Amino acid sequence: MPAPFDQSRKARSACFTGHRPRMLTNCRLDDLRLDLHIAIQEAVDAGYQYFYCGMAMGSDIIAGELVLALREQFPEIKLICVAPFDAQTDGWPEEWRQRYYRLRDAADEKVSLMPVRFSEGYLVRNRYMVDHSSLLIGVYNGTPWGGTAYTVRYARSQGLKIRLITPAAYRK
Repeated sequence: MPAPFDQSRKARSACFTGHRPRMLTNCRLDDLRLDLHIAIQEAVDAGYQYFYCGMAMGSDIIAGELVLALREQFPEIKLICVAPFDAQTDGWPEEWRQRYYRLRDAADEKVSLMPVRFSEGYLVRNRYMVDHSSLLIGVYNGTPWGGTAYTVRYARSQGLKIRLITPAAYRK
């Protein structure tokens, strides 16, 4: 269940949004990962300490893994894994399931918003992360539809700082 809201923590919190693997297949992932690492490092340097990860395949899990790598150098940073529901990995490929559970097991905090899958679960999760953050770091190709587009629009409407990385810049 979610922890009580902490307004002072929000100012030091960032969240992630981004595309699933199918939207990243034509990208040089090492270069994309490097720029995502730089964006997270810049957030840490600016005083961000809490990082909310939505735990979806693709950009979310990659970002969470980068937070864990940086945590070795900056032990004060915290990874908060936010799952929309308990069975998020049902039907996932084994590689992504393993990465999900490694990330979840290493997280400083774990939030599961609902016990069962429901149709609006991902949108509720995205709103939760934005509502608890003051910075959104995203991997976003600019398409006007989908969960990433929704999250970027919602973050703008809530006045978050936004740092976007465009996958098209990393085409193979």
